[in-house]
Amino acid sequence: MSRLGATLRLDVTLQARSKLYAMGIGVAVLVGVICRFLLDPAHADRILPAFYLLGVGSTTYIFGAGLVLLEKSQGTLQALRATPLRTADYIGSKLITLTGFASIESAIVYAIGFWGASFNPVPMVLGLAALGVMSTLIGVGQVAAHDTVTSFLMPGALLVGTVLQLPVFFILDVGPDLAWYLVPTQGPLLLMLAAFEPLQLWQWVYAVAMSLGAIAASAWWARRRFARFIALQDR
Repeated sequence: MSRLGATLRLDVTLQARSKLYAMGIGVAVLVGVICRFLLDPAHADRILPAFYLLGVGSTTYIFGAGLVLLEKSQGTLQALRATPLRTADYIGSKLITLTGFASIESAIVYAIGFWGASFNPVPMVLGLAALGVMSTLIGVGQVAAHDTVTSFLMPGALLVGTVLQLPVFFILDVGPDLAWYLVPTQGPLLLMLAAFEPLQLWQWVYAVAMSLGAIAASAWWARRRFARFIALQDR
């Protein structure tokens, strides 16, 4: 089995053992039920992108960081230093498992709360994937230097997490639009909005370029942080 395959298997096992999947599915079902009774599916074109920005963005960011902290506290990362595992395999496994699970949660919320609302699934999936990957990379990169939840959250994670959610005001038509285009998560948000309404050509170019650029920059930064603070076998 490849290093990535073995890491994926370990990640799925640890995530299931930590009740992440059970809690995530439970919350998704609850949110879907609340949306079904309190929100109008006719407004899904605004509600779903906003919800996914806040929900998927924050959960992948926090879950990614939380899993690294858990593995530090349990000695898993210390043990992995003695294996051939490389940083790219470790982070890649987190990206696949967390973004994949976030997509499942998103599908549950839609199926329960907004079933029947029509949209183009291609830009929606691309936007969700870009958001999940970007947020996970930022989370695991930021937490690499920390050993406790408190040191991670205060003030770094709270500040970064808040900034990443700011484009929700673009949907609410609050503030100047240009300000939200300066935030990396505006790219994935536009892709999700494109699932419901046409974008202008320059918006498509921006959405794709910002998403890819932010992911590339986050990946480079996360790998550097891991090389410095975690020191897996990257030589």
